[in-house]
This record gives sequence, C-alpha cells and structure tokens, in this order.
Amino acid sequence: MVINLSHEGLVIRTKEMKGVSGANTPFLFDLPPGDVTTLPLMMEFIVMQEHVYSNNTVLGRVLIGSEAPETGRSHWRDVCSQGQVERARWHTVQQEPLENNKKQSDSRTLGY
Repeated sequence: MVINLSHEGLVIRTKEMKGVSGANTPFLFDLPPGDVTTLPLMMEFIVMQEHVYSNNTVLGRVLIGSEAPETGRSHWRDVCSQGQVERARWHTVQQEPLENNKKQSDSRTLGY
C-alpha cells in the first residue's frame, strides 16, 4: 500500500507500507504550517497487490480529506478534531478501472 499526502492537489509526502499488515500499521506525516482543519489536504491510500516477478497491480484507492467522498471527509473531521490521537475507520476501496475489458471483482473494505 502507498499513502500519498497531497496539499493543494500536489503530493508532498509519500509512505509505502509493505505486507499484509500495511492497512493496520500506524503512520505519521509532517504537515505544512497552518490550521490543519482549513488546509486543502488529502490522504490517498493506494491498495496494491504485490507481484514477485512483475509490476504490482493497483486494486483501488481510499481518499481521506476535505475534498474526499463523505466517509473520507467525516474521517478527516474526526482526525482534525481529536488532535494527535490515532484514528481508525473502515472504508470501501474504490476500484480502479480494469484494462482490456477484464471482469471487475467485488469492492473490498479495509480499515485505516
């Protein structure tokens, strides 16, 4: 899994989590100066399937931040209101469009 932190639409920090437990591993980002509740920040969790001998496959994404879908905005408000307290919540992974008309699998839910 890759976690991107974006500010004003530009990726400013990236973390890579390896292995099965990546979704349950705590992480920290240094944030730009200013009031975090008003900054245009977005966290993008890119869920990947790792392959040993070829490129990894992107399975989908979860967005958390002020411009995310409602569940991501709600999670962001909780994170901002509680200060430096670990926050975990389940999110539905939004699937990536598959190439070459391959059949799409069911959406998955992961905790972040």
